Amino acid sequence: MSEFEQTVSYGQRLITFQLSRRARKTVRVQVHPDGAVRVIAPLDYPADEVSKVVRRKAAWIVKQLRFFEQFRPLTPPRQYRSGETHRYLGRQYRLKLTVGDKRIRLMAGFIEISEPDLDQEGIRNSLDTWYRQKATIYFQRMLTASLARFESYGLAIPQLKLRHMPTRWGSCTPSGVIYLNPDLIRAPGSCIEYVVIHEICHLINRNHDQTFYQLLERILPDWQKRKQTLERIMA
Repeated sequence: MSEFEQTVSYGQRLITFQLSRRARKTVRVQVHPDGAVRVIAPLDYPADEVSKVVRRKAAWIVKQLRFFEQFRPLTPPRQYRSGETHRYLGRQYRLKLTVGDKRIRLMAGFIEISEPDLDQEGIRNSLDTWYRQKATIYFQRMLTASLARFESYGLAIPQLKLRHMPTRWGSCTPSGVIYLNPDLIRAPGSCIEYVVIHEICHLINRNHDQTFYQLLERILPDWQKRKQTLERIMA
């Protein structure tokens, strides 16, 4: 039984699901505790009709995902105080907070944040904005560089967008738009490259089938090691 990955939009949220086919008469949608959405459809059921079924059940799917998310281990709440550690490109940096003109920069193992008023919400917003700005630049550069590995396929540079996704680092829509989770900027560059190349492979093959993984293996032979590193560091 082959499984294929597809994505549908529900408001501002993307729902990615694994589609498998069996000898049955109806479409079944399952949401698992790990956040995986699986759809089992009849052998001859059109793919676009499967997507319509998922869209009709989208509200229920999101409700189930949120239900399971509450049972997952949570990282300790961030306090956004001097000395607290935060990751950037795989490295740990300590926050250094000072009162002054609004500014944020990397300096000798620290993320230095200067704000007129050092309230927790302001620091959090400044840091999130900084991460997003860095992600926008870094991801676009990584995408352009990674496309060079696919020269024989003649791919155009796809549109790249940032979107927070609770259970995914990246996604590729049927229209060829690549979404990356801005929190990925906290991971090592090698892990970011793995996610980018994974999504580029979906521009060629939408499915997670044997052909897809053969392509991924050829372009990035150590992808499994990078994936494991990403899961370990960013858990």
